[in-house]
Amino acid sequence: MKYSISQLSLVRGFVSVVVIMVVLAGCQQAGPTDGTQTMADPLKLAPGADLQRNTEVQLVEQMAQYRAKYREHLVVLKQFYDQQGNQLKADWAAQELKELDLLPQREYLVIAEVSGPELRAGESIVAADMLYQDAMKQVKEGRGIMAAVLVDKKKLTKAVDMFNSLITNYPSSDKIDDAAFQIGELYRHYLNDPTRALLYYQRVWQWDPQTTLPARYAVARIYDDIMHDRIKALQYYEMVINLESGYPENVVYAQNRIAKISKELSSN
Repeated sequence: MKYSISQLSLVRGFVSVVVIMVVLAGCQQAGPTDGTQTMADPLKLAPGADLQRNTEVQLVEQMAQYRAKYREHLVVLKQFYDQQGNQLKADWAAQELKELDLLPQREYLVIAEVSGPELRAGESIVAADMLYQDAMKQVKEGRGIMAAVLVDKKKLTKAVDMFNSLITNYPSSDKIDDAAFQIGELYRHYLNDPTRALLYYQRVWQWDPQTTLPARYAVARIYDDIMHDRIKALQYYEMVINLESGYPENVVYAQNRIAKISKELSSN
């Protein structure tokens, strides 16, 4: 079977991605040898994290390009068979296109990962402020009645996109930490993705070290209530007491949980 130059280029591109991924896998430290697996801490920065993040961004972008190219080739193939009058193979290509469109396309990266921890919230930018207000309107409408009944996840997902757009287009705005906090809230309470919520909450205090938003409290609750990691929860409850005293109810809750968790751990 003969292949065109464009087809060979596509194959070589896929091979390049596989090679890069194999090399990266070989560079990672070996895991436990006793057959057990440990879940990585979403907020723990590994050595060389910036390099890893940049490499991941490149790989994901390249994958998206190949995914789009694959679809383009299927369209061309279907058109070719249509012109040849080969209905059987044209139907094959059409069916493959249909199946491709039905496949879930995973969002391997979110803006908080691409942007990294180096951004700093500082400038008052009118356009960013307006975008933030528009996104908050989407949040209000999407949360439904009493923030629980008739929740519209499409509107909440649109709000996430709008907040991400603010971070991307106005990275020096004093609203980027607020946008990150709101995305964390949406992932935590409505979109069922606590791992991504953790990352966005972390960006809140990284992008604005003087933030008054209760991001650390939210992180503590995720580790405590969802991930059941009491040790990590204790660490962040301590931070709540020391750094988020502007929320008295949260501080009282943190103090109670510290006392209870400490007692449980000491009795084990």
